[in-house]
Amino acid sequence: MKKVLIGIISIVVLFIGFLFFMKLYQPLVAHPSASANDKQVQLVSVGNKSPFGDIQIEEVLVNDNVVPSKVKIQVSYHPKGFIISDHFNGEEESEYTLKGLDSITLKPKTDPLKQLDKVNAGTATEDDTIYALSLVHEQSIDRVIIKYHHLGMSHELVVSMV
Repeated sequence: MKKVLIGIISIVVLFIGFLFFMKLYQPLVAHPSASANDKQVQLVSVGNKSPFGDIQIEEVLVNDNVVPSKVKIQVSYHPKGFIISDHFNGEEESEYTLKGLDSITLKPKTDPLKQLDKVNAGTATEDDTIYALSLVHEQSIDRVIIKYHHLGMSHELVVSMV
């Protein structure tokens, strides 16, 4: 009886520890990449450093938790790269994949820095998917707040643009 009780307590402690780790673990990686129009247009490289589980970006806010005028996520590969633009429907923009947040999930092992290492080593291919958030706002964007889900848990990441 004592061994069963110790086993149950051990399992509960491990489960609570796992949940605590998952809550503290931030799988989303985000870095400012480019800006235009006095920082009213921002490009933020994003990726998933987790080895398993997609990331679903739920909401993107700027500055003091304000919804930006426009938000899209770009999906590309290294030889092509990204476009920075304040409108998403032009002729040049049509050559790039710009989608709504709810239609794209970030695949595992898509950390932008790790992928840049592959580019520098000459091992990057068109199969290496890269992602970036395209943001447009009527004021200068100083910080970006990204709310997302990974493995059923909610997370929030704040990225400074300065």
